[in-house]
Amino acid sequence: MKSVYKQAVVALAVLVALNAQAAAPVSDLSGDSGSAVALSGNNGAIVPTGSLEDRVALLERTLNARLRLQAELQQQVDSLQGEVSELRGQLEQQTYQMEQSQERQRQLYQELDKVANSQPAAAPAEPAAAAATPAAAANYSTNQDENQAYDAAVNMVLKEKNYDKAIPAFEGFIKQFPSSSYVPNAHYWLGQLMFNKGDRAGAASQFTTVANKYSKSPKRADALLKLGMLAQLDGKKAEAKAFYEQVIKGYPNTSPAQLAKQSLGKL
Repeated sequence: MKSVYKQAVVALAVLVALNAQAAAPVSDLSGDSGSAVALSGNNGAIVPTGSLEDRVALLERTLNARLRLQAELQQQVDSLQGEVSELRGQLEQQTYQMEQSQERQRQLYQELDKVANSQPAAAPAEPAAAAATPAAAANYSTNQDENQAYDAAVNMVLKEKNYDKAIPAFEGFIKQFPSSSYVPNAHYWLGQLMFNKGDRAGAASQFTTVANKYSKSPKRADALLKLGMLAQLDGKKAEAKAFYEQVIKGYPNTSPAQLAKQSLGKL
């Protein structure tokens, strides 16, 4: 965008230079000495010498040339201003998309927690606020194909409520975009969805992937907490205790840590 502004400034400077040329003598490019022009008067107006027809023709050529140049430069300035406006619009659109992405992430986490907590045999309920992450903006991708694929899987849950189709959708997303910043969240979603279906082993595998492979993911604390809950449901108290203590030690003063303390107290 800086280069566009620079071009606009250069174009405007040329316009000023053209206007300044009005104060200089002008000669006919044809080399006819009888068509010379000179300056007269206090305002620097062009006064051609020679025959009347030559003078009129020279003035017309000079005026037309200047008008053409000014028109071309004005067109360039208008074009550059249009490009600046277009770039500004693109920036505003990207900002809007990022805000929408953040809101979408918050809604998705809340919805999946509701799905998991709706099961009779589910572990202690996790507040929706604990599932939301303020780091959603860090996961934002500029790859439209990647965003569309992720949104398609998400819509299986939020809009269509088709949790069975959501599982292969997230699995397909991970396979297609293995380096995406959304992959840790996709694994976490798969864990929630598999837990919802009663597939504890599958859920544990997905949460373990988040906990072990994505140490910087904002969902790691939640994944460790869910692993502790799954171990507790299976009667593995020592294993559950280890997971809860890992959450409390690694993520103090967080919602997952508070829930881990509550669950640890019930072992």
